[in-house]
Amino acid sequence: MPFTNLKEQEKEQRRELILSAAEKMFFSRGYDNVSMDDIASEIGLNKATLYLYFKNKESLFFAVVLRGALILNAMIKERIKKCNSGMEIIDAIGITYFDFVEKHPDYSRAYLYFRSDRFSIENNGDLCDDAKRVLELRNEEFAIVCKAIESGMEEGMIRPDLDPIEVTVFLTLILKTLTEMRPSFKKVLEDRRITPNQFFKDVAGLVHHMLANTDKKDGKF
Repeated sequence: MPFTNLKEQEKEQRRELILSAAEKMFFSRGYDNVSMDDIASEIGLNKATLYLYFKNKESLFFAVVLRGALILNAMIKERIKKCNSGMEIIDAIGITYFDFVEKHPDYSRAYLYFRSDRFSIENNGDLCDDAKRVLELRNEEFAIVCKAIESGMEEGMIRPDLDPIEVTVFLTLILKTLTEMRPSFKKVLEDRRITPNQFFKDVAGLVHHMLANTDKKDGKF
């Protein structure tokens, strides 16, 4: 292996080492309770070394968020491969988000924190590349849903009077609410013996009724 390639490989391995250590600490302590000193101490490096790989703690956190965003994006693309209609794609994406929250709760919480008011991520020209990539993936997923709405209209399954962009924003807000449900609402559902899976299915059913093109005589959801 050429010397330059070996150096690049070593650099990438060290970056991943730093990132994995930071991820573990962010997940266990929370972003605000971790410092660059803590991370450097955890992996036995000088703090100055961390800054060779990451501009600051914020950029390091964004790199962790990107790991989760890439997992979610891959899950979505894999799931929709099996879909045969726009409505199936919409359902599949909703199920995938739910699965992601269940299987990767730490990444999910990190992503929610990334989207909170804690960081100025919208219209910020100074964002690091990792943060920009997270936003690109978010926009890509938004476009997939929008395209699915358009396909559902063309197939006659979704009401033709709807605006695809507006519906996509609406569905995004529903998913956001489901994944950020406050504890008091969870308790209300638990008291009625309604599981998260059942609630998600019920919400999906309501969405179907709202979107359904009732003028279509042949076929059904």
